[in-house]
Order: sequence, then structure tokens, then C-alpha cells
Amino acid sequence: MATMALDLQHIRVLVADGNTYFQSIMLGILHAFGARNVTAVACGASALECSRQTVTDLVICDAALPAVDGFDLVHSIRSEHGNPNRYTPIIVLTSHAQAGNVTRARDCGANIVLAKPLSPNALYQRLVWITEDPRRFVIAPGYIGPDRRFKADDLPAGGDRRGAKPPAPAPAAAPPLQMALQ
Repeated sequence: MATMALDLQHIRVLVADGNTYFQSIMLGILHAFGARNVTAVACGASALECSRQTVTDLVICDAALPAVDGFDLVHSIRSEHGNPNRYTPIIVLTSHAQAGNVTRARDCGANIVLAKPLSPNALYQRLVWITEDPRRFVIAPGYIGPDRRFKADDLPAGGDRRGAKPPAPAPAAAPPLQMALQ
């Protein structure tokens, strides 16, 4: 399967990382991909404030942000009804990619978790994945975020495996990143 080419020139990206060196690496990678509108902040509180004030197409945050960590940042963005980025794709980066952190990122509503150190190719492939396979959003008690099921169409007729009635229809699919195929 050929990899699609992404045009990131017109998307708005919010990068939140407390390490200024890693911020510069992320900015370099995103600029190399063609992204021109990238905002970088050093703490979760600043990222949350930016998310409330500016519509973005993608949020990339470190799990270990100062003030408000990345998990709480994702949860806050997802749970705030008035946040314009509630359905925006969010990638969480972590230096500690053990199962507990991956599960925690998934449960707070992140689209993808990537381990640091980060390769440009890994980030690019995840951006392609987000673009090619936008997930519907689920709003349920205790969770709001992208549908975590990868094969939702494989459910048996009439509901889930345990025979419960089918869930109510989910809200409209999250808007996909505005990336053009080249």
C-alpha cells in the first residue's frame, strides 16, 4: 500500500512540551512536513488556555507536562463542552511507554500515543493514520474521545457480545485533519 502524501501547509498545530530542546525538534519535524502554523507552549496550563482560545487541527503533547500533565490536558480538552478543540486529534508523547501510560492516554481520550525518542517517520505514519481512519467520537459516562474499537463493524447483529442492546448512535465523526492528498 502506498503511503499518502500529506499537505500540512494550512493546518494549525499546538505542541505542548516542557523541554525546549524537544519543542525545537518537533517544530523542525513539523516544518519539514510543511506545517507553517505551529504554536509551542511549555506547560499544560498554557496548552489548555490555548486550546480554549484558538481552534487547532492537531494537538501534540507530552505526557509529563508541568502544571497540568498531558493526560489531564487531554481529559480537560475532551470534557469541556465549550472547548473548540474537543474533537481535535490529539497525540500524546511519552518517554515511558509502558502499558499503564498507554492505557491512561487512551482512557483520557487521546487518539494516539507515541514513544520518545520520536522518529519523523513514526510521527508521519500516525498523521497518515489519523487522516485515513478518522474515528467517530464516543461520549459516555467517564469517557469522551475517539472510538477505541478497531473493528466496530465486526459486532454481532443486535448489540455487543454480551447481548446488551446496541448503544445510542455516537455524535458526528470528528472532523478529520484538513490535510490534502497530493
